[in-house]
Amino acid sequence: MNISQPGMELIKKYEGCRLEAYLCPANVWTVGYGHTGPDVYRGMKITQPVAEQLLRNDLKNFESAVHKTGLTLNQNQFDALVSFAYNCGAGNLKTLIKNRTNAQIADALLLYTKAAGKELAGLVKRRREERTLFLSSGNEGVPANTAKDTSKDNSNVTAGSTFYPMPSTNLTSGSKGNGVRWLQTELNRHGYNLSIDGDFGPKTLAAVRDYQENNDLVIDGIVGRLTRIALGKR
Repeated sequence: MNISQPGMELIKKYEGCRLEAYLCPANVWTVGYGHTGPDVYRGMKITQPVAEQLLRNDLKNFESAVHKTGLTLNQNQFDALVSFAYNCGAGNLKTLIKNRTNAQIADALLLYTKAAGKELAGLVKRRREERTLFLSSGNEGVPANTAKDTSKDNSNVTAGSTFYPMPSTNLTSGSKGNGVRWLQTELNRHGYNLSIDGDFGPKTLAAVRDYQENNDLVIDGIVGRLTRIALGKR
């Protein structure tokens, strides 16, 4: 298994891209998408294509580190742990998973929010997003051995229920069902006033596009994985 494109986008989102070397909060020389190492030095400058190549090279190392854990992971869980390892290192990944069930791993992600002993808002936000991703269902792979499976089929939830699980597939204008009810419930939690009717109509579409615009997401009206993850944060 390799990291998915949305997983890579999550890493890019939080790492940012700097084409001139800088000292990160941990006082380490860094360039590109969080690339560090003996090849990075003060005054170093690179191009965007080089930054992309460094990212791809670095991802191979962290994908390998996740594979070596021996965990059985779905795509979302794999992506979340690659993102964590990319940010915190393979050593911290080993510590994170040691003697923990997957549910405990998800909660333990929230402990890694400090750099040089100081809690950083960006790390808090990243860990929460990684946790949400880790706990969400994945379109590829199989559920992890000890993870609590929250990806039950939407048909098991009655229309009158107050809980609707996050869907594992994209929602678009015209979609219907409990996946849309989940969407409408989450949008209302973020301040919108929609009927929970399970119908992805014009009002729901307008709310999705407005939410995407206000949260630095692609404004396409499609509730893809990144939009679902953002909506599902607590």
